Order: sequence, then C-alpha cells, then structure tokens
Amino acid sequence: MKKFILLFLFIPHLVLSQNKVFDFNEFDKFSEEYVNNDEPGIIYNIYSNTKNINWSKAFGINDVRINDSLNKFGQFRIASVTKTFVAASVLRLWEEKKILLDESISKYISNEHQNILIEGGYNPEIITVRHLLNHSSGMYDHTNHPNFFKKIYDNPDHKWTRTEQIKSCIEWGNPIGSVGNQFKYSDTGYVILGGIIENITKSSLDNAIKNLLRFEQLNINDTWFEDERDDKRIHQYFRNGKDAYGIDPSIDYFGGGGLISTAEDISRFFYLLFNNKVFNKESTLKEMLKKYKYKSKASMDYSLGIWEIELNGLKFYTHSGFWGTQVVYSPKYDISFSVNYSKGWIGSNNAPLIHKIFDFIENQTKP
Repeated sequence: MKKFILLFLFIPHLVLSQNKVFDFNEFDKFSEEYVNNDEPGIIYNIYSNTKNINWSKAFGINDVRINDSLNKFGQFRIASVTKTFVAASVLRLWEEKKILLDESISKYISNEHQNILIEGGYNPEIITVRHLLNHSSGMYDHTNHPNFFKKIYDNPDHKWTRTEQIKSCIEWGNPIGSVGNQFKYSDTGYVILGGIIENITKSSLDNAIKNLLRFEQLNINDTWFEDERDDKRIHQYFRNGKDAYGIDPSIDYFGGGGLISTAEDISRFFYLLFNNKVFNKESTLKEMLKKYKYKSKASMDYSLGIWEIELNGLKFYTHSGFWGTQVVYSPKYDISFSVNYSKGWIGSNNAPLIHKIFDFIENQTKP
C-alpha cells in the first residue's frame, strides 16, 4: 500500500479501475499540438475525487508581445460559465426559501429596472425567475447587437453598469416571442438575475456567490468577480488577435459573465456540484437539471444555468464562455474537465480537447 501511494505522488495518472491506469504525460503529448500560430495557449484541468486526480497543465504563450509561458494556475475570464455559478446561487436562495422560481420577477427587481423593461415592451409581472434561468423569457440579448462590440472596441475603458446593459437590451432589440414558449439565450436575463441576487442578499454579487456557494468550505480559492487587483489574469484574445487585457471587466460583470477563475477551480466546482456538495439537498440538483420543451426545438438542451450534450455516445453536462472556456462533467466516469483556449477555438461547438480526452479515456478502458 505504501508503495502505491508513493507512485501516485510522483507519477501523474488517473486510476480508471483496479487494473487500468491512464498516464497524463501521454495525453499531454498530443494536447500540445493544438498550440500553434493561431492558438497561443491552452490551460486544462481534469478532476475527480473518486479517482484521486487533480491535474492541471498549460501549453504555449501567455502574452504574445513578450512570449512568456502560460501558467497552469493562471486565472482567466470564464465569461458565460459564470451563469452556472449564478444559477446555483439562485437555487441556494430557493433552498433557503428566500426566492420562488416561479414567482414574477417584479417582486425581486428594482422599480427602475421594472420600468425600463415595461418601456421596452416586456411584462415583468409574467416573467418568472425560472424563465430567466432557462432563457425562455423572450429577453433580447444585448451582447448580440453590433453596437455592443463597437462600443467595446471604440472605448475599451468604458465602465458599464447593470442598468446600462438592461437599457441596451430594450434600445437595440425587441422582445422575442411570448414568455415561456421558446428558448432564446440571453445574457441580459442573467444580468437581471445578478441584480436579483444582490437585492435579496443585500451584498455584492461577488460576496453573495462566494457565501451562497460556500467557496471557502469547498476550497474554491481563485474565483471571484474581476477587479483591478487581478494581476494574475492571463492574456486572452479575440479571434482577430486583439488582446482583451485592456478591456474593462464591466463588459460582462453583472451575472451574464464576470467571474475570473482557474481551470482547477471550475473543474472542482462542477465536480462538487454533481456530487451534491454545493446544495443542501439532492433534490435541488434535480431541479437544476430539469428538462424543458418548447413548440420549436431549442438550440441547446438547456436547464437552469447548465446544459446537456452528447459526444461520441457519452452524456456530459456543460457550460462554455465567450473567452474560450468550457467545462464538462461526465456522469459515466465521475470526472470533470475544464479547458481555456486563450484565443477560443473554431470548427466545433465544443472545445476539441474535450473530445480528445474522453476518447482517450474510452480507449484506455476498453478490454
């Protein structure tokens, strides 16, 4: 037994079964091939308590101007992966009976934001918290309009407010369909949810999420809403090569995005979420994963802050984000895997390394 423990300490591997061992060094060899002139850097983490693994790796360059190496513990903007944390926080409030998922949002939002929505043709009395969580509210997504990125490019130092983003939703677009009858992904809906969390907890979204999701207890140590102190953050790039480092974090600070994290932290969070360590009750996770059907087929199998995908016959729960981040949890293997591509990825809805690592694990477990 002592000999086995020493082997585990010094050789990175994943024990897949009593007789099967997966050597991460072998996987890393072909992972590094994804770093090239079009993709400066990749960080990934694979995590499982049952399989005694927490393995991070970084490949490539951080800042292309100085060619410094990417750090596997580097923090990065996770963009819309924030939505899973926001949804989980709302569900924790639901557990504490401080919010009702099927209650009108008019009960929880400010009078100012209610009036803005009414002016834009929305009826906050019939939009529920659940509608925002599963993107069926008919809310236009302000980040989809060309004005959003034009404003970012023209004035990257501009400090957005939650109110400004909600106003942008009604100024740049119209309500989409009727409430509850279609899926339409909307950052704006989660911006409103972020405000609801703050209104109920009387706390900043940063502190509210950390407390509701018990970051300290769960050893989630490097995840918070970005501010000027975040000097460990890596460089991330638009597909055109523009460095996002100088863009003010308020572009998605309010719930649709805004968190920075590490590959290890988001892998750990997803793993603990699906192993019933985040919520007080197992039934809350079931509520989070509840399925929804609409008259027209939804573009995602989206539940509450998370969606389900199938890759090569395997089921995963996932969320991805604009700045090149994706995290998945595999129920079959009880493994979570997160990856950040510094410049995003092309050619697939899902990060290519997700296909690769689980193909590799599948092959390793075959007789």
